[in-house]
Order: sequence, then structure tokens, then C-alpha cells
Amino acid sequence: MSFGARGGFEVSVFSFGKPYAIDPSKLHFVIRPWDATFAPKPFAARVGAPVLDRSEEQPQQPERPGTILSYHLPVVFPSRPARPGMYDVTVNTEPGFTRFDDGTELPVDPWPRSDVYWPDEAGADAGLRTARAELENRTVYGYGGLAISCHSYTYNTYLADVGVPVQNVERRHDMVEQMWTGSMTSRGNDQAYSFLAVDPLVVHAEYPATKWSWGGGGSPDDDAPCPGLTLADPWHIDVTLTTTKPPPLPGGYDQFKIAVGMSRDDVARRRGFPQGYLTRASLEAKTVWEYDDALMDQYTVTFRNGRVVSFTVPRGLP
Repeated sequence: MSFGARGGFEVSVFSFGKPYAIDPSKLHFVIRPWDATFAPKPFAARVGAPVLDRSEEQPQQPERPGTILSYHLPVVFPSRPARPGMYDVTVNTEPGFTRFDDGTELPVDPWPRSDVYWPDEAGADAGLRTARAELENRTVYGYGGLAISCHSYTYNTYLADVGVPVQNVERRHDMVEQMWTGSMTSRGNDQAYSFLAVDPLVVHAEYPATKWSWGGGGSPDDDAPCPGLTLADPWHIDVTLTTTKPPPLPGGYDQFKIAVGMSRDDVARRRGFPQGYLTRASLEAKTVWEYDDALMDQYTVTFRNGRVVSFTVPRGLP
């Protein structure tokens, strides 16, 4: 079981074996702000009927006949938390949430959770106004590179010294989207930190002439920018994009290399900022940056007086 988003919030349930039934009334949510120490509190939600995503027989395993059955349950939160920000949202289930056709209980995985960011859209939407002032009609560069997508389906990636012209920025309402931090070239990495962004900011841009790589996957979203990118709010922009042109950088993979004596900005330009819900100010105050793109791609960079004094190397695959 997992808690995520596909345009809106949803809980996904997956099992291999016998058919089973789902009771949405047995699903509940609790919530806690990131900056709080008290216990999570109940968070009201409307859970829709299960929608079948996949039903596939497994004839290649005659000794274990069965069917892969995957459902998702749409979730709507009637109200927002009392104040904007990042929250830890966890799914709880009661006994009887999933049962086989004979009435026996189908055990579920440990309760899933996701970080969810609700922006402050009150009044004139200060976050949107700030993003427009910073980005519209300007050229941006990505820390660690940049990914520009078309309808959230196909995308091109660009090195950190390639400028991307921005046309305009808008708030996409009634939308929830999974997002990543750190370099945008690692977007879509299920092993890296990600969060769900409510009503994200959409940055409409232009394709530069020279791309580093390209890819695609998933289902097209006709309302997503083409070309463009999506970010949560100004804090997310500040650790992802800059309008300051970088100094000359090496070409190709050499652009990603770091060395003792480099500044924080040098490292951020080449590798992006570390992953996590971290503001630019908090990162500038840290003496050690911890990167965690995956189990085999974990490393640290240590600074003293604003300069790299040591770093570790990802162990990579065996």
C-alpha cells in the first residue's frame, strides 16, 4: 500500500494471489507539521470507491497460480491545515480494510506516509508574486542541471551552464504533484526524497538548443506546461534554480566533479543542493552536506570557512 498523487491524492493497494475487497470506510489519516513535536492528529478525508488499475493473471507460475490486482482509492481533504507548510501525512487502516472473498483478512504493509506541502495562497498569493518577480522574462540555470518537460511526459535535461528562458509563472490550482529536491536531472527517482505539492507553481519556458539527455514515461498530462517545469513554492525555487549565470564550467561529465577548495556555490552548481525539505538559508549554515539519491549514491561534502575540505565518494553498484 502507498500514499501518493496522480493529479489528486490517492492510496494505492496492490496484492498478488486471490481476489480481495476493499472497504474505504476503514481508511483514516493523521497529520503533523514538520516543525512540531506533538503526536499526529486526525485529519478528515473523503475516500472514494476503489478503482481497478491492473488485473493480470500469472500463468508463468503454475505452482503459485494467482492474479496481480492493483487498485487506487481517490482521496479528498475537505479542508487544509490551519497554517501552510510541510506536513507528515500518514495513512491508518482499521481491521477489515482489505478482505479476501472468503472473509479472511488480507494483511497490509506498515502504514504508508508522505510529506505534503500546502502553500500560502491567501490574499494576493505572495508565493506566486515572488516567483513571478524572480523568474518571468529572465533566463534561469539549474543547480546541478535542469529538466524541462512537455506535459509531464517527455523531458530534456540540460547541464548547469545552459540557460533556459522563462516566459511566465502561474499557480496550478486543484492539482497535487509528486516532486523531488536536489538536481532536477534526478527527477522521478523513487529512491530519493520526494514530497507531494498542493497547487504547485508552473514555470512556462523555452527549450534551449543544446540538451544533455532526454527521456519520458508515465501518462501525459495535457494541462501541464509544454515546455516547462513545476515547483512547489519560492523555497523550492531557491534550491533548484538561479538567474545568475555560472562561471565557465567543464563540459560533459567533468562538470559534475567536485574538488577540495571549491565554494558552496561551486558544489551546488555541479551537484545541486542536497535532497530533503531544506531551505537555502539552512543549507548555507550547514558544515556538512549529505546527498542521498539512492542507497548506492550516498555521499557527503564537508566545508570549513565556506570551502570544501573533504568529501566522500558514492560506493556505486557492486
